[in-house]
Order: sequence, then structure tokens, then C-alpha cells
Amino acid sequence: MTERTGRDPDVLNTAELAAKLDLSPQTVRRMANAGQIPALKTGKDFRYSWEAVREVLRQPHREPGVPTDDQDDAPKKGAGYRAQRRARTGAEETPEG
Repeated sequence: MTERTGRDPDVLNTAELAAKLDLSPQTVRRMANAGQIPALKTGKDFRYSWEAVREVLRQPHREPGVPTDDQDDAPKKGAGYRAQRRARTGAEETPEG
């Protein structure tokens, strides 16, 4: 990825965050609209703090209405789960090509 001058490298748009998480931009937007990841709405798009998103995705997955001491159960698979797994394993940089 080329270096962007005058812009904080921690702040990403939807396409950039989707590429880092290996998700589709539509999935990232859905996660932002659902409040699963922190986002700032800017016009028609969102802006995301990479550090804030990573911190949220590193948290254990919780199902609504399930007590927190049941966290040892395997989380359901899905786009949010994949993003959380990548964030926990440190897959923060995509290979440059």
C-alpha cells in the first residue's frame, strides 16, 4: 500500500479495513451499523481506528443474553468471528505484493 501523506495511518476507510480483515466492505459496513466495531460515519462512508477495531475484535465473543461465565463455549463461526480470530492472532498486516 502506498504511504498517504497528511493522513493518520491509524485511520482507515471501509475498503482499507476490509482488506486488513480479509472481509468484504459490505460486511465491514454491516458490522459498523450493528455496533460490533467502532466507527465514525463520514458522509456515506465510515472511518475506523485500526487500534480501536483490533481492541474490540480481541475481546471474547459474547452472545446476547448469555452469562459471561459461559465464555468457554466455542463462538459461532461467521465474518465477525473470522475478524476476531485474525485480530487475536496478530494478522494485522497484509502481505505487500
